[in-house]
Amino acid sequence: DYVGAALFERQPSGVVLSPIGEEYAKEVGRALDALQSLEVDQFTRQGMDRVTIACSRAVADLWMMPRLHDLRRAFPELELKLVVNDFFEQLRHDEYDLAIYYRPVRPTDHQAISLASEEMFPVMAPGGVPLAEQAAPLLLTVEETHKEWTDWGNWLAAAGLRLPEGAMRWKLGVYHLCIASARQGVGVAMGWSLFIVDDLENGTLVPADAHRFRGRGQYYLMRPTTRHQRRMARQVADWLEASNRRWSGG
Repeated sequence: DYVGAALFERQPSGVVLSPIGEEYAKEVGRALDALQSLEVDQFTRQGMDRVTIACSRAVADLWMMPRLHDLRRAFPELELKLVVNDFFEQLRHDEYDLAIYYRPVRPTDHQAISLASEEMFPVMAPGGVPLAEQAAPLLLTVEETHKEWTDWGNWLAAAGLRLPEGAMRWKLGVYHLCIASARQGVGVAMGWSLFIVDDLENGTLVPADAHRFRGRGQYYLMRPTTRHQRRMARQVADWLEASNRRWSGG
C-alpha cells in the first residue's frame, strides 16, 4: 500500500520479489547500510568484524568447510555467519556481505571474482573400473531441482557415452553425500572440479572417464555493489580468493 505496487509475486517454487520489489529492496538496503556504516564507523566497533557469507549447500559442505579452521586462524576476531541457500535469486543484497555461487553469466550488480569454470567429469575411488567398462555402474546423483545445474545427462550427451541397461542411479539428496560415497567406492559421482580439487590431488578420488564437460557458467565470489563493504568483508574476500585452488591434472 505504501509503495503503490505489488512487491512480491507468487510462483510454483515460492514467493519472489517483483521487479519493483527488487528495486525497492535495493534502495532500502542502501539506506540500512548507510545507517549501519554510520553506527559502526563513528560510534562503536561492535559489528565491524562480522561477515555474512551466502553460499549453496555444495559450496558450504565441500568448499567452505575445509577452509574454516584456517579462516579462524587468519581472522581471530571474525564473527562469521553462513547463509546456506541454494536459491541465490531469493536472497536480498542486504542479507549478505559476500556470496559464492555458480552463475550462468557474470553478474552485473556484484563485484565478481571467478573461482573456477563449471568443469565436471565422473569420479570414483582409486582402483575402480573405468565407467565405460562397467557392466552395471551405480551413478550417485542429487535431485536436479535447479534448471541451471548440469549433471549426468549433460555429461553423457557431451561424452557420447550410452550407459548399459544394468546401470542404476541412487539419489542421495545432497551433493556432499555423493562425493563421500564415491570416496568409499560405493559408486561413481559427477565431480565438479572446484569442490574436489583436494581429493583429486591427494588421490582419494580419480576420474572415472577422461572426458571433461565445461559449462558456460562460472563459480563466482561476489560482493554486492549496492552495499557498503566494511574492511573485514574485503579482507575475508581477499583471503578466500587467495585460498582457492584450481585443478589442472590429467
